[in-house]
Amino acid sequence: NKAGTGSQVTLKDSNWFISFALNHQPHYIDQPADVQVFWAYGLHPDRVGNFVGKPMTECNGEEILRELCGHLKFDYDEVFANAICIPCRLPYITSMFMPRSQGDRPLPIPKNSKNLAFVSQFVEIPADVVFTVEYSIRVAQMAVYEFLNIDREIPPISEFDKELKVKIETLFKAFK
Repeated sequence: NKAGTGSQVTLKDSNWFISFALNHQPHYIDQPADVQVFWAYGLHPDRVGNFVGKPMTECNGEEILRELCGHLKFDYDEVFANAICIPCRLPYITSMFMPRSQGDRPLPIPKNSKNLAFVSQFVEIPADVVFTVEYSIRVAQMAVYEFLNIDREIPPISEFDKELKVKIETLFKAFK
């Protein structure tokens, strides 16, 4: 996929349960054209990695990238030789992925609201995926456009899970 057109990828066989995404580029203002920025995280950073032999919490940036390369079958020296990886700990970052039920989160604009909207990762946007910049921007656009009567289209939600090709690939991977 081109940067920003795919979704988050989760490596289910990773002991760290690594997920990563390559969002629209440039990611930062004044980002050089030859620089790509992506983010990744592990849901189980205290487990020993499959390729580096120690927990993610004890790894430096190079070791984290080497673990990722091991899963993707990339040659580290070819792909990430000049990369910079800055590890950080975000202990509550996965709170939005906790099990929940429909209605646990408010809609961005509550029913009958005239001047109140919720803008965060903790609102309900049907068919969208939390934890993305797009989600945060989309929910803010929904509120602003509604209350200020701005007639602009909100970028559509990419529903890759509904594509036949994705369903077939998922079926094959499930029985591998």
